[in-house]
Amino acid sequence: MRQSTISRLFGQSPFPLLKDHMAKVKLCIDQVRPMMDAFTEYEGTREKEFAREIMKLEHEVDMIKNNIRDHLPKSIFLPVDRRDLLELLSAQDEIADVCEDLAVLVTLRVTKIHPGMKDDLFAYLDKALEAAYLAVEIIKELDAMLESSFGGKEAQKVIQMIDQVSYLEWEADKKQYKLAQRLFELEKEISPVDIMLWFEIFKVIGNIANAAEKMAKRLRSFFVSQ
Repeated sequence: MRQSTISRLFGQSPFPLLKDHMAKVKLCIDQVRPMMDAFTEYEGTREKEFAREIMKLEHEVDMIKNNIRDHLPKSIFLPVDRRDLLELLSAQDEIADVCEDLAVLVTLRVTKIHPGMKDDLFAYLDKALEAAYLAVEIIKELDAMLESSFGGKEAQKVIQMIDQVSYLEWEADKKQYKLAQRLFELEKEISPVDIMLWFEIFKVIGNIANAAEKMAKRLRSFFVSQ
């Protein structure tokens, strides 16, 4: 992985490890859509296979996070505040944590999706995942951000991406509200236990977008501090 000019001048940079961490977070995100496909198609234990993979990957995400925290020298020159860097790391980690939360929920019991909710469910899920994937793309820009000292055209590009994550999170919120309304409209056709579980699933899906927005906003502080 290419080191930035700042890294070469001032020692080993933690930013490549941040990118490695986010790459592993992306692998967690990648499992969410197929897991939910299997869950709603009642493919036996297929959703549990995806859920176990998410849990394994989330553990690996934690290991990378702990490695960064344990080995980040306090004396190294950093172009951003050390605390901001560690908070960005935690925000990235939260995306994987929420994916694991969803994995746990779908393995609790077989829960049928009402046909009247399925399209809205996946429109909502895809919007939340779109926000998460955009957060991944933002972290891929770290090298360019460092080279530009978090300024210039690169800064403007990334700030626009950060704003887009917030917009996607807002759109996901609207879809969540619509889906919750639909759930309660169908309450006479859905068991109370299923309603409770689906309502919790909707909330956790929303938390994927929330975590992506939190990570993007945390990165924005890098620009504010310059």
